[in-house]
Amino acid sequence: MKITIPRRQLFKILGIIALCAASFGAGFWVAGKWRSPDEKLMDAAYNGIANDSLFNKHTSQELSYAAIRGMLATIDDPYSELIEPMAAQNFTSAFSGQTGVIGLYAENKAGQVVITIVFPNGSADKAGLQVGDVILSIDGVTLDKYADSSETGLMIRGSPGTTVHLKIQRNDQVLEYDVTRRVRDYVTSRMLPGGIGYISLNAFNRTASQQMKDALEALTAQNPKGLIWDLRNNEGGDMQAAQDILSDFIKDGLLFTADLTNNRTVQFFAKGKPIAADIPLVVLMDKTTYSAAETCAAAVAETGRGTTIGTNSFGKGVIQATVPLLNNTLLQLTIAKWLSPKGEWYQGRGVSPQIVVNNDPATEADEPLQRAVELLSNK
Repeated sequence: MKITIPRRQLFKILGIIALCAASFGAGFWVAGKWRSPDEKLMDAAYNGIANDSLFNKHTSQELSYAAIRGMLATIDDPYSELIEPMAAQNFTSAFSGQTGVIGLYAENKAGQVVITIVFPNGSADKAGLQVGDVILSIDGVTLDKYADSSETGLMIRGSPGTTVHLKIQRNDQVLEYDVTRRVRDYVTSRMLPGGIGYISLNAFNRTASQQMKDALEALTAQNPKGLIWDLRNNEGGDMQAAQDILSDFIKDGLLFTADLTNNRTVQFFAKGKPIAADIPLVVLMDKTTYSAAETCAAAVAETGRGTTIGTNSFGKGVIQATVPLLNNTLLQLTIAKWLSPKGEWYQGRGVSPQIVVNNDPATEADEPLQRAVELLSNK
């Protein structure tokens, strides 16, 4: 999944970015004599194609979407995208954490949306969906060759308890499923033998921040010898949530920096009201530790707050902002790098753990978790 910051949340954490986003968005409404020669050129080309082309079979909206996607394709930003109205409806609720999910992840592969992960015991798993299934349509809306993981995920999400209708191609079969959306629990926690607390987080948003606080308070009330924070299978999310959650573990100091265009930076510091700042900490990580989760792993290691165990993280070191366009459409663009407390940029290479431990898929054991327990037991 992608780390994105809705403009409403961006106002709270990146005032400078918000101003730039507002200025950027305003450009879409500039009209008449204030339009630049390039904008007038676009208008002329659009009108010619829409009104006079013998071969044009597209609606005006389809041509507009194609023009925007064409511009996005030229800027070499793998995380930029046009989010159409159906998916955009779920965008804000997804970042608040108030949304229902079915437990799958799909990616665009050669123009087809293919299911690459079906989470165990989720609604999709119980309905019989499988890795390798191609999603043809969602609630009757056919997916085109441009549909990506973000847009597909947003289209699938909705109010908990409602159903989503999926048309699937599996080999030569076309199958249809009605799958119930469930409320998502972002945090799992428990006490392990030896008095060690375990807490797993799989996304960063406002709901997840509160769930983390509640779980940490419950664990610290039991006086744990150490804490294991599992950031594997974490899809990233809101950088403000990352700041809030890191501040539960780290008392003070720089957590990360947003490095914008034109030599502008915004620094994010711990908020000074930690829940578990003095308990020995281990962070578990691997290639499914993504974006905001990578920010947290880097901060814990580089500030000396704890020890990271596992394998290299995904390697997404950039931040997106989302600008509202007309007709309930959203435009998502990368607007900053995030840098670690030491100024490192991990784009494309990922954060390396301090202790490398591979999780062997041939065994039932969770080797990184075992190593974490062993390390904390010897503190």
